[in-house]
Amino acid sequence: MWRRIHLPVGRVAVVALAVCGALPGAARAQQPSPASPPAAESLVRATAPDTDQNYRIGPGDVLEIRVFNQAQLSRDVRVTNKGRIRMLFIGEIEAACLTEGELSEVITGKYKKYMQDPQVDVIVKDYKSQPVAVIGSVTTPGRYQLQRRVRLLELLTFAGGPNAAAGGTVHIIRGGVKNFCALSEGGEASLARGQSAEPAAAGEEPGRPMLLSFKLREVLAGSGSANVDIDPGDIISVPEAEQVFVTGGVVRPGPLPLHQKVTLLQAISMAGGFGQDAARNRVRLIRQESGGEVRNEMVFNVDDIEKRRAEDVLLQPNDVIEVPSSTAKIVARGLLGVGVGLVGSLPWYIVR
Repeated sequence: MWRRIHLPVGRVAVVALAVCGALPGAARAQQPSPASPPAAESLVRATAPDTDQNYRIGPGDVLEIRVFNQAQLSRDVRVTNKGRIRMLFIGEIEAACLTEGELSEVITGKYKKYMQDPQVDVIVKDYKSQPVAVIGSVTTPGRYQLQRRVRLLELLTFAGGPNAAAGGTVHIIRGGVKNFCALSEGGEASLARGQSAEPAAAGEEPGRPMLLSFKLREVLAGSGSANVDIDPGDIISVPEAEQVFVTGGVVRPGPLPLHQKVTLLQAISMAGGFGQDAARNRVRLIRQESGGEVRNEMVFNVDDIEKRRAEDVLLQPNDVIEVPSSTAKIVARGLLGVGVGLVGSLPWYIVR
């Protein structure tokens, strides 16, 4: 039974406007919201990461292909340099730049011509297409195979991190090897395969080797500008720190790494300080000019530096600090030892 409700004209207009304004919102509410990408998993092999994290099959990879209840079709195949694999009945098919799931769907679709409801699984058995290398002053230098997208800090972590001899710089030698899945010049490469269509950065020419350098402390801090993505074929180099050498009358003579700016007094302190017979007023600094055989020698009185009567010089890589022994101190020490020995050999008398 219908009931007629009388509303004032003004109120009817307000209700109509409210309903019309709500319709677009209601229509939008019915649209499915895009699924948020799941978090990336470990370097070993991500099972269901987002598109950017999926491993893309490449030349050289070994694939294990299983066809359910079809043992004669199940096999291990290696992806050729052209990015293809060969399967029974269906011949060669493109495998490079596809994920495991995508290649499984391709093979399944082709086998549907010969069997009913084929079940195909594809597993990357051996990763060979995305090598990177970490060399220099790291705990575990070596060659690594990328199995998903990683950043510089994460790769250094897998290499054990920088060791005590590491300097303050990290280099990425990017050899300019063309990514097999990169867009071709004609723009025909498959964005559906997950490759980025972003243009090269300013000053970068695709295919040309280049050197990228970053400060180690910024990389270890996870700075966005330093913690860059690693590309297949990259070589990450962590050079050793420059050194100075302290010899002579110090507690621990030897090389000292220059992780930061070091002065003459600081270097002597890092070497344990002066020994007992050190000549503090005749400390020599030997500096060899770069690219030549000219050696410059400077003599410093450390007491004057401590009293601020002389400047504490800033050291340069490969400087040699020589702390000579004081002849007077050695003679005095020897005479003191002889005197103590003579005193010990004299007879003792007890006077009452």
